[in-house]
Amino acid sequence: KEVIMKTGVFGGTFNPVHKGHIMLAEYCMNSVGLDRIIMIPTAVPPHKRNRMITDSEHRFNMTKLAIGYNDRFEVSDMELKMDGASYTARTLSILYEENPNLCFILGADSYMALDTWFHPEIIMAKAQIACACRDGIPTAALECKAGEYCTKYGAVTHFLSMPDTDISSTMLRQMISEGKDVKQYIPEQVMEYIRTNNLYT
Repeated sequence: KEVIMKTGVFGGTFNPVHKGHIMLAEYCMNSVGLDRIIMIPTAVPPHKRNRMITDSEHRFNMTKLAIGYNDRFEVSDMELKMDGASYTARTLSILYEENPNLCFILGADSYMALDTWFHPEIIMAKAQIACACRDGIPTAALECKAGEYCTKYGAVTHFLSMPDTDISSTMLRQMISEGKDVKQYIPEQVMEYIRTNNLYT
């Protein structure tokens, strides 16, 4: 009988991908007991439609470079190939067909708003949720939300009390545009790619 691997699904704009993203993915892998993680750069995040997003090919390439050292990580361009906005419900439904043992990874701020996303009932039916407890949101508020999601959607939530990295892609884009040193935040190969392709300047 085929063993179904427990797969973490980690979507994001990854503009640029940074060490905080990788740390969250690794922490989740160890604490939830995942066999592998698929990082999925989003094409057109519905909540960022009006912002300037770096070309998807660059974001995909940077993510690939960031995880190159770890054979339990992979990067998928499935959302980049889809027509229209990237909806998590749609992505998880496709992945679920191949692997019904999914865990969707997200931050606390996104978790609190998950019931406002496109078809939250599909998201929570297709995957368990791993929520990184950060962004200054009290544990009690997260637990209250988890109870609500469990009652309404049958959701299973794992909370990750990981150290707060305090890094954001927005902050890094700003720092790079100002010529500041960001090598402590961004993997070396990714930094090299940013310089070569003259991104964020």
